[in-house]
Amino acid sequence: MQAEITTDGEKILARIPYARGQGPEWAKQVPGAKQKRDKTGNFICWSYPLTMDTCRSFRRVFGAGLTVRPALSAWARAAIAAGDALEDLRAGATAKFDRVPREAPFLWAAMQDRKYQVAGAAFIALAGQGILGDEPGLGKTLQTLAALIEADCKTILVTCPRTATRSVWARETNRWAPTIAPFVAQGTRAQREQVIQAFQDYPGPRKMLIINTEMIRAQNVEVCPDGEMPDKKGNFPIECRDPDHKHKKVIEAEYPELFGFQLDAMVMDESHNALASTYNTMSKHITQWRFGALLLRKNVLPEGLAIALSGTPARSNLTKLWGTLNWCRPDVFTSYWNWCATHFGVIQGKFFRVVQPDEDGSPAKVPVPLYPEIWQDSLRPYYLSRTKQVAAPDLPPIMYTGTPALETPNGPNYVWLDMEDRQARAYRQMKKLAEARIINGTLTANGTLAEITRLRQFANTYGKMVGEDFRPALPSNKVDWILDLMEEREGCDTKVVIASNFSQTISLLAQTLRAKKIKCLTLTGATSDRGREDLVRRFNDPDDDHMVAIINTKAGGEAITLDAVCDDLVLFDQPWKSDEEFQVVSRIHRVSRIHRVFVHRLVSWGTVDEWMAQNGEAQRKALQSAKPSVRQKVALDIVRIGDMR
Repeated sequence: MQAEITTDGEKILARIPYARGQGPEWAKQVPGAKQKRDKTGNFICWSYPLTMDTCRSFRRVFGAGLTVRPALSAWARAAIAAGDALEDLRAGATAKFDRVPREAPFLWAAMQDRKYQVAGAAFIALAGQGILGDEPGLGKTLQTLAALIEADCKTILVTCPRTATRSVWARETNRWAPTIAPFVAQGTRAQREQVIQAFQDYPGPRKMLIINTEMIRAQNVEVCPDGEMPDKKGNFPIECRDPDHKHKKVIEAEYPELFGFQLDAMVMDESHNALASTYNTMSKHITQWRFGALLLRKNVLPEGLAIALSGTPARSNLTKLWGTLNWCRPDVFTSYWNWCATHFGVIQGKFFRVVQPDEDGSPAKVPVPLYPEIWQDSLRPYYLSRTKQVAAPDLPPIMYTGTPALETPNGPNYVWLDMEDRQARAYRQMKKLAEARIINGTLTANGTLAEITRLRQFANTYGKMVGEDFRPALPSNKVDWILDLMEEREGCDTKVVIASNFSQTISLLAQTLRAKKIKCLTLTGATSDRGREDLVRRFNDPDDDHMVAIINTKAGGEAITLDAVCDDLVLFDQPWKSDEEFQVVSRIHRVSRIHRVFVHRLVSWGTVDEWMAQNGEAQRKALQSAKPSVRQKVALDIVRIGDMR
């Protein structure tokens, strides 16, 4: 089949012969196909998004039968040239900075010892809108500060976890970027509003408003012209459902003053918390965090920076990477379903769409790209992600102790443990109850997850159910293993971090260790900001005799550093998503300290732990394809950021 494509500057336009009805079928093989018609309704040509993704799809579908007209060729050459400059930086090319050495000499000097940080700062300054996805511990904050200065950003908004507002962003900005004035909006509502107003009134030259991500929440609200209010389920009275009774949509924001000024740059730290999604602004399922982030993104000037920072921007599902890409470049990543059709495959039914279905027609649990090279090419201009192994080869790799599963002798290592008899009996009893409920069909999807959670808890320790609550108790094979580890480490001057998903398990473990005269600190979702800071300070102090920190996997996976005197991490149980394990391991494996890190992943034989481990490995394997690798040698030319921008 033949096809001729060009561009009008906004869309790709394609002429495809009708060929006895086959033309439309060929046209729709390229995602995003729409019919372009004149004012009288006559068909003119096919219209598609103007992206390199679309160009690659045309070449894949039509091959030698594709003719590219000069206008589109010129656009593609310019896009490829810009991509080549970014590829040079990805490969480690020397970047020429003008402003950073003058305005932040200490930052510039610190980055000289880690050339990958110079290249990373140049990449995001040149890309303008994209993801800095380096592994945690490689200095994404410093790279971002350098990019903001070099891009001459004057009005900056940073969203981050509440625990990182002062301890990370305000502290690092004051330390490394003296020309940027940080304003931290924390405290009561009145105090936050005063800080936002002070930020707006500050003359500059550069200013940064730092807020916790929850403050960006916004939603579309339906308003009745007669003042009728919806019930608890959001339904209006029957009289409001008359087609002639028009309601209107209004936007309600948690802090509307945030949306009232233009931005030279917006930075979303730990962006996966708000952006890892498949929903756009029109979806009723969109979260208030994501909706607010998309609205704020519109306030960024066209030439400004929109930077998403996350070592795990897709969480544990590659299709959710679209949510972050869509926030960074809404002009390129416009449609979730078109994007999935290009890279994963979609089955379209009358009332449903399924991404990359399994043999039974259900969505794939861990979707993988159909065309890995096209997938990589589509990400490269917008996503920079370096591993510690590549960026900091002097940092020893993580050592996972234990052995692989019997079925996968070349697979990852785990510490396999037999359960105590009493614990094993309790687990089997709970498993029988769960199976009976599933067979009888009395469990909803949420109920099934709850049953799996209970089994995970029984795989950790013996315990009893009190209503819907699990009360852990001894004996526990995993607690016994930790006690043995601490006995073996007696006299060792380094410390241990233990991570669990369950706060009640953390309490039991802390109580058991303290009974053995082993001093420990704990961190859960209920720990205050001051408590977190105190734990970090005391644990990182080599003279403090608290040798163990027991942390909640999720609450302790972000915005803390525990590497100063710690070499061992024990994962008491496996998290639902592999990115949570990745985040918590990175609390102690960081470039700030060159040392060997040992990770012990505890798994109870013959339990749901094994299934959790297999699920996590499948997620990790799929996510490997979301990290564009270096394809060329370091360029000889210097990349001049100011000239390119």
